[in-house]
Amino acid sequence: MTAEDLRRLGARWITRIKDSEKREGRWIDQAGAAEKAYLGDRDSSFIGKCYDFNILHSNIETIVPAVFNSTPVPDIRERFRTGRGTPESAVAQIVARVIERAIMVQTDDGALEVEMEGLTQDALLAGRGIIRVKFDADVQEVEAADPMTGEPMARQIVTGERLIFECVSWRDYREGPAQRWRDVPWVAYRHSVPWEQVQRLRDPELKELLSTGGDQEEPEPDGDVDTHIWEVWDKDTRRVLMIVAHSGEVLSIMDDPMGLPEFFPQPSPVEPITATGMRVPVAPFSVYKALADELELITQRIKHITSGLKVRGLFVGEAGDIETLAQADDNTLIPVANLEAMAQTGGLDKAISWWPVDKAIMVLRELYAAREATKAMIYEVTGISDIVRGQGKASETATAQEIKSQWGSLRIRKLQKMIERAARDLFVICAELICTKFSPETLQKMSGIQLPPEAMTLLQAPLDHYRIDVESDSTVRADLTRRKGEMGEFLNATASFFSTMAPLVQATPVMAGPVSAMYAAFARQFSLGQQAEAAIEDMAEMAAQAGQAQQQQGPSPEELKAEVENRKLDIEEKRLTLDERKAEIDALETVARVG
Repeated sequence: MTAEDLRRLGARWITRIKDSEKREGRWIDQAGAAEKAYLGDRDSSFIGKCYDFNILHSNIETIVPAVFNSTPVPDIRERFRTGRGTPESAVAQIVARVIERAIMVQTDDGALEVEMEGLTQDALLAGRGIIRVKFDADVQEVEAADPMTGEPMARQIVTGERLIFECVSWRDYREGPAQRWRDVPWVAYRHSVPWEQVQRLRDPELKELLSTGGDQEEPEPDGDVDTHIWEVWDKDTRRVLMIVAHSGEVLSIMDDPMGLPEFFPQPSPVEPITATGMRVPVAPFSVYKALADELELITQRIKHITSGLKVRGLFVGEAGDIETLAQADDNTLIPVANLEAMAQTGGLDKAISWWPVDKAIMVLRELYAAREATKAMIYEVTGISDIVRGQGKASETATAQEIKSQWGSLRIRKLQKMIERAARDLFVICAELICTKFSPETLQKMSGIQLPPEAMTLLQAPLDHYRIDVESDSTVRADLTRRKGEMGEFLNATASFFSTMAPLVQATPVMAGPVSAMYAAFARQFSLGQQAEAAIEDMAEMAAQAGQAQQQQGPSPEELKAEVENRKLDIEEKRLTLDERKAEIDALETVARVG
């Protein structure tokens, strides 16, 4: 590749990024206006306005904790369970626990929770939330003997492998045109770095090539202005390019650094409002911006009318006496010099003419009612019910509030599922990197489990052997009272199930396996967590194996003895019946001879 080829390559990528900005220009304006309104930043360069009644800020602060409020917990299980108790099953379970614990070690410092919260806020505010994974490690050079010649040679040892999670701002992300995420050809991340960092990012070979081609060294910028660099991940060539935004200079070109099957170091962006076949998102605030503007108009009118709603009046007579009386504190007696003249005019009420405020009060009352109606319309559009916001009416029954809570949380549940899917896809990437980039020594240190030699095969392709998921409701810290009610319902249903099925299993022991399978299917309707669900699956498998073993072994000695006794009784009953019939026949023959 020549210097001219590098210049054309950089210019082509900068053009693609600018085309992406044009294609998503309308959404970028929407997202910027929404962020300006949320922050109340009147100095922001984005087109939009700030609101005195900031309903957007209130909605975001209400929905974000309801959608995500705790670190997701990985749930890794065998994709197809092998026989329980077999060596293959034991190795598979060990590897699953190792991967699971390694992911938990990478996330237990709270860093993932912070980045996931940022993703959730960007998704609900701007309409697109992105989170990516970076792999980092400590590389040490040590001297070692060449196994072939025995001569000393430098060897690199990789230690301290770790994963870094980063929420990418919607402003600093661009992607290629596509209708679906799997068809996206490239993604780009923008970095703002100081000039010294730019010098360190330059690949020496590319720098030499550009200097040979006659390209001059780029002058150092004045002041503390950072340089924007685009990190482009090209899926077609599986290469990563670092390109200066303003000049198009290619700083470095790297082959696939992660080795992920989907190449990109991120899951699909979380976009709450999209249409099938369209990758351009929509800022959720734009859906009810007209209502927010109406709410702001009503608020401004209330503000102006309230500012003019003052107690004012006119009076005649001695100005000093009445003014002193108006400014007096509580329980204060004021001497008046010309009280007789005031009495002749009809008293204090007749001496003062008050400014009329009745009309303004009536208008204010209607404006406040209109503002509440507009708020209700916004909550109707966004799906944020009073119950979700922690508000309720004392006149409503518990059943009515429960129904409102169920229906009011439907849209919230949809958003929760989106965040869970993003966390699940993120854990898939983590599992692939842990299995391919982490050394066995690091995995054993993180998990505290000794890896058997047979585990290496499973670690080479984790997605072929394991189902990687997020533990149910781990991203949302559920209400304790509701969880207690669900567990009580589960225990009562379990007791009823086994009391009904116990006679069937006692009469036919081989039915223990199917009955346990039915119970496992019933238990999946409850969010029991990984340990309880794994225990129920083990119980079902053990019951099936016990039933099969009992069927193969045949009846027990006690059952055989009881069977023999039953047959003896049957034979004895049959013998007595035959003797009775023989006696009847002999009696009939005797009667026939006598007759």
